[in-house]
Amino acid sequence: PAFLGDDLDPDASGGDLCIQACADDPQVAVHAIRNLSRIAFGRAKIRWSQMGFGRTSRTTSAQQTPRNLFGFKDGTANILADDREALAEHVWVAASDSPDWMAGGSYLVARKIAMLIETWDRVRLSEQNAIVGRDKGEGAPLSGGDEFTEPDLTATDAGGSAIIPERSHVRLAHPETNGGARILRRGYNFVDGNTDLGRLDAGLFFLSYQRTPAQFIRIQRSLSTDIMGEYLRHVGSGLWAVPPGAAAGSYVGAGLFA
Repeated sequence: PAFLGDDLDPDASGGDLCIQACADDPQVAVHAIRNLSRIAFGRAKIRWSQMGFGRTSRTTSAQQTPRNLFGFKDGTANILADDREALAEHVWVAASDSPDWMAGGSYLVARKIAMLIETWDRVRLSEQNAIVGRDKGEGAPLSGGDEFTEPDLTATDAGGSAIIPERSHVRLAHPETNGGARILRRGYNFVDGNTDLGRLDAGLFFLSYQRTPAQFIRIQRSLSTDIMGEYLRHVGSGLWAVPPGAAAGSYVGAGLFA
C-alpha cells in the first residue's frame, strides 16, 4: 500500500522479476546481472536497477554492526543467521502458509530511500541521538547499557518524559510497538553522484525479508510519525515473492509452474 511521505518514482519501482547479485567486488555483481539480462534479451528488459555497497545491518554474530550514511550503527537488533527460531517465525514461509509453492521461501521488500545528508549534518549531535533513540558513538540505547542492551521503552527522566523519545526511530521500529513484528534487514548504502542542486544523491537501498509482507507494512505504518522521516524520502519501492532454493535437477519456482 501507499505510505505517508512516499515520493515514489514509477520508473524505479515495481517489476515482474527481481534479481539480487552480491559480491565482494562490484564488477562481479555487474557481470552477473549483465549475463542474466543478456540471456533474457527479447523476452524481458531491465525496468530499473540499483548498485549498493557495504551493508547497513549485520546478519551474523561474527560481523560488527556497520554504520549508515547518517553515521549511526544500523541493524543492531537484526535477526541473525544462526537464530533459527526467529528465522522460522519471522522470515521463512511455513508449510502451513499459503500458497504451497512459497513454503521455505520468503518475501522481499525493496525500498530506495534518499537521505538528506546535508540537512542531517546540520543537526546537533544531541538531537540526532534523540531522533534515532541511540548514542551515535557506541550505539547504545538512550535508556542505558551498551549497544546490545535491550532498549527500555518504559524509562523516564526526572520530569516524567520518555528517555527514548516517543517519536524516535528505535521506539517506533521496535517489536513491542508493532505487535512483535520483526524483519530480516539486508540493505546497502548507495551514492549515485550528486543532484542538480549539488547535494549528494545518496541514501539507503533498504532490503528486507519477511514471512509475510504484513510484517513490513505494520512497521512502516508505525514509522509514519518517525522524526527521522523529515530527513528521508522514499523514492523507489518493490515487493517480490522469493521461492525456496532449487532442489537438485530442478529450478527456482518449480512449485509455482508444476
